[in-house]
Amino acid sequence: MPHEPLTLIRRLYDAWNAGDVATAAQVVAPDVRWDTFGAAEGPSAMQATLAGGSGGTWHRTAVALDLLVGVGDHVLAFNRRSGAAPERIEIWTLHDGKAVHYRGYPLDEGLAVLSVTTRSRKLEIVCRALIAFNRGDRAGWVRHFDGDARAFAEQLAGRRLDDARVLGETFEALVISALHDRDEAAGEQVNLVLTYSGERVRRVVAHATPDAALAAAARWTPV
Repeated sequence: MPHEPLTLIRRLYDAWNAGDVATAAQVVAPDVRWDTFGAAEGPSAMQATLAGGSGGTWHRTAVALDLLVGVGDHVLAFNRRSGAAPERIEIWTLHDGKAVHYRGYPLDEGLAVLSVTTRSRKLEIVCRALIAFNRGDRAGWVRHFDGDARAFAEQLAGRRLDDARVLGETFEALVISALHDRDEAAGEQVNLVLTYSGERVRRVVAHATPDAALAAAARWTPV
């Protein structure tokens, strides 16, 4: 699916890291709105980045992607680089196969904005957990789980849970899918219903398909 948002944004970062400015530019709309740390700079800022000295800013500074999360037409890109605000969340909005809006924040500030915007900390908590898992920080991953979910977190093997998609949300739960990169089998899709208690995930149930996960979340009731 060449216009699928997660695929497009991964292609964009891969192109920047390879110094392929032309490919990166193909993903970005000519009139892209460019907001850096809350300051709107307009399309010229993005064009300057792509066409600047030595191939553009991101050609000079490699970006390590910790996690991509798709939420409808938006992609949250959690990444690290050298320099100021090394841990970032970059939010891309896509339309007709092009990135039309970019917002970049330091990680903690961006997650706070995300929680205020969604009026929930569910997505923030699961993003922090997935970032830790993908960095190999097992203690950081497990600390976001409690109760029945802690056993799931402690037993989950593999290297990454990436290209996550938010499928739906109820008052009690968040429904996501992700590609689980195990040592023996890369890219297996998992569909999870996560229910919360305070600041931690209390219960995790895996389902065979996204539709099954959504149906289970819709009928789940507290015990």
